[in-house]
Amino acid sequence: MAKAKAAVKGKQDSKTGRRKINISFIEDDARRHITFSKRKAGIMKKAYELATLTGTQVLLLVVSSTGLVYTFSTPKLKPVVRDREGRELIQTCLNAPD
Repeated sequence: MAKAKAAVKGKQDSKTGRRKINISFIEDDARRHITFSKRKAGIMKKAYELATLTGTQVLLLVVSSTGLVYTFSTPKLKPVVRDREGRELIQTCLNAPD
């Protein structure tokens, strides 16, 4: 009964829920690549869900440490990624100084 009451009030049992992770640069190349792949898939899924649920136009660019560009775009924004002018604009932005 106590657990049900806690759930109703929006509080979680200290033994349940997600663990907090340390957000810092991952030194190990293999672990960093695995984390990148998993997180990239997650953010791509979120972009798809955002577009589907809200009917918004979404363009997502993710650039790996090796320079590979991964994209998600809704149909209206596909020309930005597909056409030469759009790709040149993206490359110009990526080459700009920080």
